Amino acid sequence: MDEIARRTEGYSGDDLTNVCRDASLNGMRRKIAGKTRDEIKSMSKDDISKDPVAMCDFEEAISKVQPSVSSADIERHEKWFSEFGSA
Repeated sequence: MDEIARRTEGYSGDDLTNVCRDASLNGMRRKIAGKTRDEIKSMSKDDISKDPVAMCDFEEAISKVQPSVSSADIERHEKWFSEFGSA
């Protein structure tokens, strides 16, 4: 988890949700790759959902999902918070 946190610094909560969602689907994508629609329909749910999410799934997801908040946005928020925010 430390590695994922390091690589997603600057990601918003929605960005992280998208990373996790994409990573969770990678196992299923591997299972159905190259199969016809009928072959996929005939697969049992157990066959599709057996594999746990692995670090490689997160790495692939992180490569696809980019942060939606810029460093300038973060700086602007921090400046505003230091002036008007409460502790």
